[in-house]
Amino acid sequence: MIKTAYTAIVIALLLAACSNVGGGTDTPAKGSAIGAASEPVKLTFVTYLLSNQVKTIAQQYEQLHPSIDINLLATPTSGKDLGEALAYRDKFVTVTNTTMLAGKGPDLVELDVLPLDAYIRRGLLVELDELLKLDDSYRSEDYFANVLDHATTGGGLYGMPLYFSLVGFIGDDEAIGKTGVQIDDSRWTWADFAEIAKQLQQKGTMQHVLISLPSVLLREMVAESYSTLVTDKNGKQSFDGELFAGLMQQVKALFDDGLAFDLVKDGGGRGSETSRHAKAYFNANTIGSFGNLLTNGLDAHPKLYTKPHQDGANAGGFFETYGMVGINAKSSHKKEAYEFLRFLMEQQTKTYDGVAGGNRGFPINQLAYDKSAAKLLAAGTFQTDSGTAVAVQEELLKQLKSKLANAENWVRTPSDLDNVIISESEAFFSGQKTAQSVAQIVESKADLILNE
Repeated sequence: MIKTAYTAIVIALLLAACSNVGGGTDTPAKGSAIGAASEPVKLTFVTYLLSNQVKTIAQQYEQLHPSIDINLLATPTSGKDLGEALAYRDKFVTVTNTTMLAGKGPDLVELDVLPLDAYIRRGLLVELDELLKLDDSYRSEDYFANVLDHATTGGGLYGMPLYFSLVGFIGDDEAIGKTGVQIDDSRWTWADFAEIAKQLQQKGTMQHVLISLPSVLLREMVAESYSTLVTDKNGKQSFDGELFAGLMQQVKALFDDGLAFDLVKDGGGRGSETSRHAKAYFNANTIGSFGNLLTNGLDAHPKLYTKPHQDGANAGGFFETYGMVGINAKSSHKKEAYEFLRFLMEQQTKTYDGVAGGNRGFPINQLAYDKSAAKLLAAGTFQTDSGTAVAVQEELLKQLKSKLANAENWVRTPSDLDNVIISESEAFFSGQKTAQSVAQIVESKADLILNE
């Protein structure tokens, strides 16, 4: 049963809170497989971004398991304008928070725009990696285990990311090669990047190494450094203002030294003629589909690079998650909820088609990824939305698989800290305030947000 009208969602969610959720502690037994429940069970699943992907699979699951009724409450993600779309989002967050924090809520919940850390601190979610360990049907080698091992909080996996994207650089391999500058991106830091950028500028023909905005680059660096910027002690999270001040100074130096192209100051804005024709050795990209990779704007000479690290980060690359699903710790049907979640993971081999486009991430199911990559390689070309045929480069696909399989740093985005970082940092980048004064303000506001 699929409900999409928001009023219906609110009523249905509140009714579900009264009927489906209790203090149940049932968990899947060791070696349990997906099978019919002994008694009729209604599972309530609240979705936001995942609604379209889950709808068909939920119907298939109900056909295979007649005793299971999946009550999918799908919140609209678009409206007549941005204001209405944001209103839907805010209502989704408010209603879901209210029911979850009251110890009620749905059996399964999509967590992408919800306060995951707050839910975990309050014990509202089931630790999924413990269930995976008990499940003999689960084969870690069939999935991107590196993502599941690192999309964790406090060492536990509380949300299953059904999709993920690679966060990295796409470099102009031909232009970089002509400079003779050697780049080892396996453990480089932002300080290393700045030094390499100076060498590329001196020895090559391009003036810039990156194209961005100071506040945007800073936000990206903060998201990629979340695990070192935010620490948890005795259940209270703290934001490291001193480290943040250092990040601001690093970003400012890249633009002040002319290494990075400022879309506003240098280009006159994103849509200007100057900005549209600006070139750099690297493009910062979030690659969530084969189309993202193949239509990269670097003609026939792209190469994937891991983004620079902060000290203390894992050695591998960076990834974002999408379609993260959690199980309510107060659900009376944890076993059935887990089995449906596993079905979602397994069905990706039949439902995911990265060649057709329209995807918001690569599947967590590695078998599904390999099947789609092989299909793309066999086709030889990728058809863009405009009808242009782009040649598929086997070497580039090999690079992508390697980077995806070795990504170990979870980029938590979007974050409630984003707006604070962008708005407050402008005073530093414009020269109105020092890095230390801005960092103190951001630290104070961040600590309040993190511990709400």
